Amino acid sequence: MDPQLLRSIWPVFSAETREQIQAIGSKVLGLEGPAQGREPDLLPSLKRLVHSLKGSAASLGLDDIEQVVHAIEDGLATFNQEERLPRDTVEAMLRGLSAIEGAMARGDAGQSPVVEGLSSLLAALGHESAEAVPQTAASGAAAQALEVLDLLEAGLSALCSPDVPDRAAVVRTAVERARTLKASAESAGAQKVATLAEAAALGFTRMEPGGDSAGLAASDVAGTLVDLRTALEAEGGAGAVARAVHSLRASPSPAPVEGAAAQGPAGAAATTESRGPADQTVRVSVKTLESIALQVELLLAGRAQQTRRGAAHRVLMDGMREVLMHLERASSQLAMAGGGPALEPLRAGVTQMRGLQKQLLELTKESHRDGEQLTLVAQVARDDLRDLRMVPASQVLEPLRRTVRETSARLNKQVTLELSGGEVRLDRRILDALKDPLLHLVRNAIDHGLESTEERRVAGKSEAGRLTVRVEPRGSRIAVVVEDDGSGLSPSRVRATAVRRGLLPADEAEKLSDAQAARLIFQPGFSTREQVSATSGRGVGLDVVQATAQRLQGSVDVAFTAGRGTRFTVDLPLTLAAALGLLVRTGTTVSAIPSDSVNRILRLNPDDVGTVAGRVVARLDGEQLTFLPLAEAIGLPRLPLALDSGNVQAAALLTVGEDKVLFAIDEVVGQQEIVVRSLGRHLKGVRHLAGAAVLDDGRVVPVLNAAELVRAARPETRSVARETARPRILVCDDALTTRFAMKSLLEIAGYPVVTAADGEEAWGILERTPCQLVVSDWQMPRLDGVGLARRIKSHPQLHRTPIILVTSLDSPEDRAAGLEAGADGYLVKREVERGRLLELVRQLLPVS
Repeated sequence: MDPQLLRSIWPVFSAETREQIQAIGSKVLGLEGPAQGREPDLLPSLKRLVHSLKGSAASLGLDDIEQVVHAIEDGLATFNQEERLPRDTVEAMLRGLSAIEGAMARGDAGQSPVVEGLSSLLAALGHESAEAVPQTAASGAAAQALEVLDLLEAGLSALCSPDVPDRAAVVRTAVERARTLKASAESAGAQKVATLAEAAALGFTRMEPGGDSAGLAASDVAGTLVDLRTALEAEGGAGAVARAVHSLRASPSPAPVEGAAAQGPAGAAATTESRGPADQTVRVSVKTLESIALQVELLLAGRAQQTRRGAAHRVLMDGMREVLMHLERASSQLAMAGGGPALEPLRAGVTQMRGLQKQLLELTKESHRDGEQLTLVAQVARDDLRDLRMVPASQVLEPLRRTVRETSARLNKQVTLELSGGEVRLDRRILDALKDPLLHLVRNAIDHGLESTEERRVAGKSEAGRLTVRVEPRGSRIAVVVEDDGSGLSPSRVRATAVRRGLLPADEAEKLSDAQAARLIFQPGFSTREQVSATSGRGVGLDVVQATAQRLQGSVDVAFTAGRGTRFTVDLPLTLAAALGLLVRTGTTVSAIPSDSVNRILRLNPDDVGTVAGRVVARLDGEQLTFLPLAEAIGLPRLPLALDSGNVQAAALLTVGEDKVLFAIDEVVGQQEIVVRSLGRHLKGVRHLAGAAVLDDGRVVPVLNAAELVRAARPETRSVARETARPRILVCDDALTTRFAMKSLLEIAGYPVVTAADGEEAWGILERTPCQLVVSDWQMPRLDGVGLARRIKSHPQLHRTPIILVTSLDSPEDRAAGLEAGADGYLVKREVERGRLLELVRQLLPVS
């Protein structure tokens, strides 16, 4: 096939082939089990899938893939449905599917999609490569086949004419002839002729609907027939093909052909039975779909801004009405006073303004009506796009069967895999991101969690370990659970490994609770394996799971029972599209919490809050729930609560799964649609942040990760030592806008911030409040930044505190003066917006 045409078709073929490989692998594994429990249609449906994949590969001239699939098809042809598929045959077929996946990956990267180790793979499948077929056998499949080729060319000419009496009948006849030629060529050993004949059959199938697609298909068929004629003339005559020609002449009417329902890369199906109207489908690039979805979300955000401007416009209209009333009152008073030269112009102006007011009211009504219609259209479009992106979880669960089989065979362990929740639909972006984390969790469970057969026998367990992977819907969120019945996590071993690998000192490791120690396995570079193997020991795996969960606005947790097993739970949203966000204020900071995690907003009396076993709890509906200030949970300075002065305290009840936590807030600002945006690599380590969102008034607010907040608030996972060690930053600037801009930037990054309006105020704060870094303006009243730097550096206790000077002065002399005064960093104010401030803060506070 023409390389340019192949490149244009490849994305569709690649997506379809991966789905087919997944389904074939699952069905092959099903044939290995007992025949009594199988679905009646298991073997026929598997044969149809394999035949379809073979035809697609052949139509694109992908000989390596076509040969492997053909070998699998031949292996299934001799299989007795009442028996089990032999283990070695299953192994060979799964190897073949993995090899095809490798070839697809090379094709996706723009390389040639060749299958590595083709000869040995075909030998394992009981086949010989096409190159090994004796040419003497192949030479018998040609001479009489040229007559069939003439008939195919005549059929192509008929289909290319503008008026075809019975297009479907001509297509079916051509497909039958091409596939009979293919069958005869295969029996004679002419593999190349068979491949080209199948490609011609699929090309004719694509011509049946007519239109532009038929024109493109005709071009492909013409090229295939030219290649077929060249192959036939090169190989000579063949008795088997001559018999095929004779049979075609004896019965020219179309007859059903086995495998005629093969599905080509464009999704067309050739069948000899009459078909009713079918839904027309089209494959869409994920990139294009995401772009459209983003535009719809921006449209909704724009509509929210328009609504806000409409409200402001109505306020102006009310003001205009008040002005008109005053003018009319003035006009009446002037008329009662005898009038004057100004009376008539005043009356004319009032009349004109009344007319303008009426027109503005009409425009306002029309604008409101159009806006409501636009909102409805945008909402429907967003819902449709959301449905397009929702796919069943089985697409990520079913491939795990092959992973479990290959990993357990490599480790010589017996494993029984149980999958559930495959029917749950979730966002395709989440599904794609889940593939690698799930692979890591499953391999980790087999390698680290499940014992060997002998160890399980000694422990009184069944020889086959049980591994369960399930997807559980939880309202607008889902939980992906990977659970094994192995030996369970060993906290003592995790502590020892963390110390040995230098992740934390021995004394700190001993202070950790078992739950805190268990979470060390999510640290980058952590592995309890001493030796590197094909499965473990590289220190890459569970940190990927945690990073992926956080990127998807979720969290991951681990639970274990010694001797009974380990359970990993990944909590994720169903979709990443725009969602409702609850806007809450803590101090001067406004944050957004996804509304699906907020159970309710309530007001607590001082009597509702108390202390139990050293932790603060609140009584709610007969339960004692953890109570925590939201400011403290997200790393802001702790401000006095309303409860401290005996007043009623506002609180938000966050629920994730079975966990509930009450967070104290100052105020609920409102609720609106938000589109969560990534904060980039600089803030990816801030676990409580899911991203940021732009409100309809233009403000940028942090979006909190509710799942991580709830997890971190558990008594067993909270670490007082780590909370008190968070570095506090002092921001000093006499300009209110600049001061709060830097404060917001640093708080979104997770740093507690205190502010001062000049150097003297900053010095007073430093004397009574420990701060680990100072960011100061240069030019300020009372005490400037250079004076503050000199005073800090000369203090016996504060002289190690890093100082960053931020100023508009950019001359070499100014920089030299600032550094001479003791500043550890020097930034021009325009560099703050480019992220340079955060980079410098991280350099000076590496422990953060």
